[in-house]
Amino acid sequence: PCRFGPRCRFLHDVSRYLAAKPADLGQRCVLFDTFGRCPYGVTCRFGRAHLGDGHQNLVNASLARQWEGKLLVRNGLSKELQQQLRKRKFSFHKAEEFLRGLPEGAPNPEALQNSRGAEDASKPEVLQNSRGAEGAANPEVLQNSQGAEGAASMPTLGPLTDEDITKLRPCEKKKLEIQGKLYLAPLTTCGNLPFRRICKRFGADVTCGEMAVCTNLLQGQSSEWALLKRHHTEDIFGVQLEGAFPDTMTKCAELLNRTIEVDFVDINVGCPIDLVYKKGGGCALMTRSNKFEQIVRGMNSVLDVPLTVKIRTGVQEKVNVAHKIIPRIREWGASMVTVRGQ
Repeated sequence: PCRFGPRCRFLHDVSRYLAAKPADLGQRCVLFDTFGRCPYGVTCRFGRAHLGDGHQNLVNASLARQWEGKLLVRNGLSKELQQQLRKRKFSFHKAEEFLRGLPEGAPNPEALQNSRGAEDASKPEVLQNSRGAEGAANPEVLQNSQGAEGAASMPTLGPLTDEDITKLRPCEKKKLEIQGKLYLAPLTTCGNLPFRRICKRFGADVTCGEMAVCTNLLQGQSSEWALLKRHHTEDIFGVQLEGAFPDTMTKCAELLNRTIEVDFVDINVGCPIDLVYKKGGGCALMTRSNKFEQIVRGMNSVLDVPLTVKIRTGVQEKVNVAHKIIPRIREWGASMVTVRGQ
């Protein structure tokens, strides 16, 4: 029985549904032939290939067993994570640590952090943490070093690590080694997962997702998170982010660093769309060097994977500025810069 009673507008009789359903598009279902089962059941437009007596959905057990435990598409948005983002309960402790040392109008975030470290070095708590193994042996020091952001305390059981007080050095970061490889550039409204799978078959080595707006990702929008999905055949995969402000971009970088599997993160500084440009994002960042620098330094400080930047030759016609910006981007911490030649 339907809990909605006579108010229900759906059809519960499978026979009546199939009688009113349009004719199938073909004799074979590619999902059933590949994976041994079709998740769409009677609603599949190739249903006759896997519907048995009583309209039951058939399963090829031997073929389905081969795919058990294999995650074909990764980087999905779980309901738990979506609720945390919508209720603003996700902890951005690394991003907030960087942003606290970034007052308005600060010309050099790195200098501010260094000066902060010099001032804090005189405090007894920091001196205890800097002692290394001696300070790490005390569970109270480990818990206090988590900061006031509400991050979960580290467990006191198991192997002892210093990951809470020791930052990853630039030389220890994962390297982006794509020399001699074919890079499929991110294509908005075109470079989706099915298109990238086709390109992988034809020889693409490195793939990148479509441009994703960081504010939409932080809000837990399912449509935006779909742009981050990665197929298991994409062995070198990156995601591209768009934003205009250091706080949202840094927080989004930390979010993705902790929740998805990705080999590099790319910043879109080449998009000329008015909707993006008028908000200060895309290629508008090329004329806002302070914001641009803060974004690159902030994202690089919270990422364990390489950070890349996509720019244009210039913002105004026949006025090229890329050759002046690229050396500075390298100093800020980016691993690679790609240039759109228009």
